[in-house]
Amino acid sequence: MIALTVLSFLTLLPLHFAKPAPRKSFTEMFKCKLNFISMDQAQKAVQLGCSQMQVALPTSLFPASFIESELFDLTNIVLFTWPVFPFDNVLREDHGRNRVVFDSSCRLVGLIHIKPTGPERCLHLMEVEDLNIAHDFEVYNTRWTSLQLYGYKYDNEFYSKNSVEEFVNSNFKSFRGIKKKKEILDLYPSESTNLDSRYLACTILPEPGVIKLTRMKKIRRVVISSNKRIIGICRKKEIIWKPLAELRYLDDLYRANVVLKRKPEVGFAKLQSMNYNGIHLSVFMLRSHLIMACNALTKKKMGIDLDLRYPLRTNIEAIPDRPMLTWPLRIPENSFHDERDIRLVIDERCNLMGVTSQNPKSSFP
Repeated sequence: MIALTVLSFLTLLPLHFAKPAPRKSFTEMFKCKLNFISMDQAQKAVQLGCSQMQVALPTSLFPASFIESELFDLTNIVLFTWPVFPFDNVLREDHGRNRVVFDSSCRLVGLIHIKPTGPERCLHLMEVEDLNIAHDFEVYNTRWTSLQLYGYKYDNEFYSKNSVEEFVNSNFKSFRGIKKKKEILDLYPSESTNLDSRYLACTILPEPGVIKLTRMKKIRRVVISSNKRIIGICRKKEIIWKPLAELRYLDDLYRANVVLKRKPEVGFAKLQSMNYNGIHLSVFMLRSHLIMACNALTKKKMGIDLDLRYPLRTNIEAIPDRPMLTWPLRIPENSFHDERDIRLVIDERCNLMGVTSQNPKSSFP
């Protein structure tokens, strides 16, 4: 009995007391300003945001519509956003400044960072730690070595390729020959190094985003060839050296292989844009919401996800003896309108019958 009690207690301990998961050799991620957010966490946020489309009250700030789809080279579509964090993507009161962007099929389109001037697309990157394995690695049917290098990373420590190049050019005279050359060069693919060539190294301080010379204990080194070609940055772990992971761009690859290959939103050919209480509801906004509403309605009819709040039965009688349902219309996060409780009115065949809200005014064809 005591053993069972102890076991139960251990399973309830917060996750931050658990042993950290082993590091992955390959990690797909996004960089939103100073935050690195893994693809796993982004997908968790999408899943949560998509489920909240069917549960959250119409007055909730999130999920929100996202009308600036051109940021992702998409047109004639309205997307949706939900807050995303580097860890613990669960329901929470704070929203942060980073958002996942997803479509009506709950497919991740990308991440954005909210600035005072508007949304900014986050960088989509791939992190690889074992550089010898990475040489033969393919991502989205493209060789790793063909991807453009963005920088070097270890935990929260990050150095952009441009800043390393500037450091090398400004401090080249401080670089010295490597004594145990093979020990360092074995960390990198043989295709990028040659034991017969001359290689140099310089010790730097391990500070996130900052490259500074130091004469302190050698725990970080920038390694270059004699002609200033950057080999990489390595760190000392106990008595052995390990390379910092490389980060390479995935933006164009992901857009070409995932985002632009997604099926276009079709259907509802007779939809027309409308104005409701001074708010313009475009065809694309109406269609994206209707696709989600119809999917949820189908699930309810099939007995799947019976706990969903929406579509919700209503006593509105657009057509006599035909049951009506409502579906929340999610307003963009940066909307200046006070009216947020707007709902689409649909019948059981998922035809759009009109728009309504808590305000007595309703709009029907």
